[in-house]
Amino acid sequence: GNSFYCQACWDAWDGHTADAIAAQQDYGSQVLIASTEEGSMLERDLGLVEASDWRQIGAQLVSLTSDQRRIPLVRTAAKFARGRNSQESWQEMARAAHDAVEYWATRGLANASAFLMGAAGVVGKELWQLLTIYEIQTASMLPRRLAPKEDAQGQVSGCTGLAAASSAVLGQTEEVDVNIYDYGKIDSVARLQCEGLPHAALVYDPACSLCPIGLSVGGLGVSRFTLYPRTTQDSKQVGGLPLAAVLWELLLSSRCLEEALDFLRSLFAQRDQIPMAAGAALLLSQPGHGIVLVEWSRSSIFISPVTTEGVLVHANHCVLGSSLSDVDSQSVAWILEESRQRQSQVEGFYAQELLAGRELDLKRLQEALSIHGVQNDSVLATVIVCPTERELHVRFRLQTAGMERVEDTVACDFWQCFSCSQPGRKRRWMARETDGDKLACGTRDFSEFRIAESRDGWRVAGNHL
Repeated sequence: GNSFYCQACWDAWDGHTADAIAAQQDYGSQVLIASTEEGSMLERDLGLVEASDWRQIGAQLVSLTSDQRRIPLVRTAAKFARGRNSQESWQEMARAAHDAVEYWATRGLANASAFLMGAAGVVGKELWQLLTIYEIQTASMLPRRLAPKEDAQGQVSGCTGLAAASSAVLGQTEEVDVNIYDYGKIDSVARLQCEGLPHAALVYDPACSLCPIGLSVGGLGVSRFTLYPRTTQDSKQVGGLPLAAVLWELLLSSRCLEEALDFLRSLFAQRDQIPMAAGAALLLSQPGHGIVLVEWSRSSIFISPVTTEGVLVHANHCVLGSSLSDVDSQSVAWILEESRQRQSQVEGFYAQELLAGRELDLKRLQEALSIHGVQNDSVLATVIVCPTERELHVRFRLQTAGMERVEDTVACDFWQCFSCSQPGRKRRWMARETDGDKLACGTRDFSEFRIAESRDGWRVAGNHL
């Protein structure tokens, strides 16, 4: 309906399954938690950003997130670039990212290049460091000999995801260093509408770091994963084309699945081309076209056959059958082992659903990505892309004091739905009011609220910006 969360989530919050939220919680506590989460949810939704070209949209988007993006930058520098050599390496990587985006601007990266150059016009050189947070974190893991696993906690960068061919739905966990990304408090979702295009791109961005997951202008679902593959690229050459630039090109273009794969192949077509800055993997999905898995190192790419049946599952190791192989480094060995365990759990879930004769729809994907182990305290959010409905379903990390652990987020199981169908409208949820039917909306100016009461409590019957 028009509620901020789906009906099942509301019912859980409304006391029908309150034990799933917290044992013995009274109504006052529920209202307090609801109020806290309501404010966080409103701040995350950036609404519709529209302009006549992608350069202007890039500038507008980073202007909206000027305060938030400083947090992952400063914390990444404090953790991964503390020494002079590390700082210089990151600066060199950022310069290489700028040069790579310029190089590819006329070679297939026109949309992302315009968008990122527009953003850089507002942010300056800092934009290119923001764009390479993934690369500096990944690079920091490989040359080092870490202490035992418990000493390395928080440095892991991972994700677990799957795509279902029958429904074209795909989803993933966003597994990061939660301290660097402020425990999900500054995550954002935006709809980016360029004049002359029939649809907006719908993107989730962790901590406003410009490393998105989402639905493209052309209806392509895009998710991405950390990967640590071996490479034949000269290890002395720092930087290259960053993952984020590739993601933005996929999301801001009207390419169909097959065209997107041709674009990705072109990035590796010539030996003298600028290399990728780091390894990574993608799951892509589009209704009527199928699902596909992509992996790349700095110098090579693997693309699985496009399939219209079954599922594809990925975590943070190279899949069986890939032409790539994982790096042989003790510093990431435990990450790769945990990755295999998480992927095995999701594959086991799918096997059970297959034997039961059930297809993996939105609800089943939510369950698959809620398995203990797949969900851990490094999970910032869980994101599911529904290309057919042009929707994003996001379960954000709870921000309420006393509910910081991921188990609390999973127990509450509140999913926020963002749609492209009415990009100027925000669907939102609110707690029941006890002193009238007015809604306090923080710093945002909402109007035309009509609140109805039913046996299940208060509902938002209609709301418009």
